[in-house]
Amino acid sequence: MSSISGSDDQYALEDSASIAVIGGGPTGSFFSIFILKMAKMVGKKLNVTIFEPKDFSKDGPRGCNHCGGVISELLVQMLAVEGINLPDSVVQRGINSYKLHTHLGSVQIATPSFEKTIATVYRGGGPKGIVGREKESFDNYLLYQAIQEGAVHNYARIDGVEYRNKRPVLFSQGQKILEADLVVGAFGVNSQTAKVFEDMGFGYKKPAAVRAAIAEIGLGKSIISEHFGNSIHLFLLPIKDIKFAAMIPKGTYITLCMLGKNLTAEKVKDFLNHSVVKSVLPETMKYELNCRCLPNLNVEAPKKPFTDRVVICGDAGSTRLFKDGIGAAYIMGKAAARTAVFQGVSSWHFNKYYYPVYKSIIIDNYYGRFLFAVTDLYKKNKGLCEGMLETVKKEQLDINGSRILSSILWDVFTGNERYKNIFFRSLNAKMQFTLLGKFTKSLARSVYERR
Repeated sequence: MSSISGSDDQYALEDSASIAVIGGGPTGSFFSIFILKMAKMVGKKLNVTIFEPKDFSKDGPRGCNHCGGVISELLVQMLAVEGINLPDSVVQRGINSYKLHTHLGSVQIATPSFEKTIATVYRGGGPKGIVGREKESFDNYLLYQAIQEGAVHNYARIDGVEYRNKRPVLFSQGQKILEADLVVGAFGVNSQTAKVFEDMGFGYKKPAAVRAAIAEIGLGKSIISEHFGNSIHLFLLPIKDIKFAAMIPKGTYITLCMLGKNLTAEKVKDFLNHSVVKSVLPETMKYELNCRCLPNLNVEAPKKPFTDRVVICGDAGSTRLFKDGIGAAYIMGKAAARTAVFQGVSSWHFNKYYYPVYKSIIIDNYYGRFLFAVTDLYKKNKGLCEGMLETVKKEQLDINGSRILSSILWDVFTGNERYKNIFFRSLNAKMQFTLLGKFTKSLARSVYERR
């Protein structure tokens, strides 16, 4: 099904139009918040229903949403502009630095703005036994904001969507649930809901993905404050099949996030037994892996994310490579809402007004792949790794300096900047000359030591 022109009024959302959002994570909630706000701007009342079977207020598997939970500086600021100020119950810890660990040494990278603006959160319900005592789920908080704006949360699991009278109709367990003027696919890449949209036959295919590993390490609040403070620990180690890993301090848990290929529970254990990793964890205290999973991460956006009265966004569509998925959810949810309210909901409208934003993230991810390939090269090559460490250490000591490499690494691993902008900053001649000099000295030292 495809419309030829965007001029047809049949694809404009009318007053009291019915909108079904499948997925109540950040993308679904952001979309719902923005479309309701925008509809009020033009004097329309829309009926938005968010279909999400999970209960993000519940801890353990029932509320799990497979996420490390880091919100970048940029997104914290954008949410504040939108009137969404994260309360203390949602923010587990403010982050003011990264500590980068390699097999040749470690270095601390302070936030360029010297403010604790990065937030660590629990996306879903978090490990079993802590809800109500020390935290609130970010996803639950955002879903509540959408409900406050006027959306309705329905716990039904949608297992079918088909067209009837040129309108998408939703089904759950074989029963008709709703006939909608617009259906928004805001489900995660780990969801089985992708098949519902594939079966519609308009060309949507589930995104290509790689496997990640996530585990919650229970240590206690005082231990975490003492050993981790307000730093995320990032590991670039030459371990087969592991691209990088991060330990994210929260309340009484450290969230371990690993990215690579063919990850298994055994590889998580092997990583934790690596000498560099063991040096970061408390020596005399036993820890427990209270919660763990092997979720997938979107690495290639589907080519056809929309048709008439249907649009896919978030992890199921175009999202940022490896980092800042919540930021991408904000961007894509808002773009889809803007198109639907101010332009229309036909395939033509989404192609003209929504797809350019969708494609911009795809293009940016090409730069991201290059940057992560360079990172892989640095972690495997002794000379390059030593040069990187020495350059960053020197930058961190120079308070009034430009700290070019430090800021590049900060932005790559926080998702605070578009990969394209980071790429062009990495071409800085002065920084490259410094790195070349460090690399040459390291290489000469290695040759001398072999003699």
